Amino acid sequence: MLFVLATFLVSSLPGLSRLVHLAVGLMVLALAARSSRTPLVLRWDPLIPIAWAFTAYAFASVLWSVEHGSALVSAIGLVVNVLGVTIVWMALQNGARLRVLAIAAAVGASVQGGVALVQTYALGASRSAGLVGNANALAIQLSMTAFLLLLVLGRERWAQIAALALFVVATVTSGSRKMLFVWLAYALLLLEQLRFRLKRSSLTTAALLMLLPFLAWGVIEYGGAVTEPLSELTFYQRLEGTLEGRETGTRSGMIVEALRLWWERPIAGYGIDQFRYANRLYGTYSHNNYTEMLANFGVLGLLAFYLLYAVLAVRALRALIDGRRVAWVVLAIVFVTLLMDVARVSYGGRLTWVLLLVMGYVLTARGDEDEVTVARAGPPGVDRDHAEP
Repeated sequence: MLFVLATFLVSSLPGLSRLVHLAVGLMVLALAARSSRTPLVLRWDPLIPIAWAFTAYAFASVLWSVEHGSALVSAIGLVVNVLGVTIVWMALQNGARLRVLAIAAAVGASVQGGVALVQTYALGASRSAGLVGNANALAIQLSMTAFLLLLVLGRERWAQIAALALFVVATVTSGSRKMLFVWLAYALLLLEQLRFRLKRSSLTTAALLMLLPFLAWGVIEYGGAVTEPLSELTFYQRLEGTLEGRETGTRSGMIVEALRLWWERPIAGYGIDQFRYANRLYGTYSHNNYTEMLANFGVLGLLAFYLLYAVLAVRALRALIDGRRVAWVVLAIVFVTLLMDVARVSYGGRLTWVLLLVMGYVLTARGDEDEVTVARAGPPGVDRDHAEP
């Protein structure tokens, strides 16, 4: 809980950010104490060696970096992040509860959302950053926490309501255009839920079919009145500007510059976090995870990192074939992450690694909440009271 809360609340605060490192150290000690009493039980998962292979490669890239000092700091931060989630993964297999992690994330995100609402409505900020210090980072943290709740506690009503609230707060306060991807993925999840309910209830299906003509009439008649208030949101205005071709020149230039650097060193790149020092035009990262990784790590690093998502996608598709509805949430998270990576740099983010860990664990856990609930309810169309024991 301390590791997750520190990740959400103090990662971006000078001085207090070291609490994350302290939490990792305490988890190491706690796990060592636990192993001294009872041998640890660990199940093989290819995500862990892949994650550490990428981390080792990123750390080694310090050797050929442009600015060794900054590269070393970034590499140490990446090691701490991957070490932290690895320990959490080990703890989950030896008695720790995934529910605790999800609730801690919900608490942290709620605090961030509360701060953002104060900044928006009390201080008049057009784009609030919460305690993260960046509006886009705030949107990512709140929305990904919502998906985390749907993944771990998706069958609990309070978690569904909290997830929707986090989506709304992130959209209203951050003004991030990335929320378009989030709402798209969330809509797909809702459609899947609706399909599942329709499959189980002919009465609901009939009712919806009868309501469709009235719904179509309402959209045509009152659609403008519903969308007009959205025009006041910073999110809507920035999205409209993007569709009109505004606010895209700088980002496009960064992508072109990153590709130029990659072409100079296509295999190994310039080293971790080195785009900001190696490029000629910009003193910051490239705001695109794909081109940033190509410039920093070359093709080798890019493939090593996204191999994690490929493994998760394949595993989720298999779970989908097996009838596990939790796979839909994993696919939604992978989908929105890959889209968001077009406009952010995520490979070093602590929340990125936490989500990778949780998705991998949920898809491989035996007797997880999704399977237990389905087993108790019986297959679709079967009356629980008359089903065979």
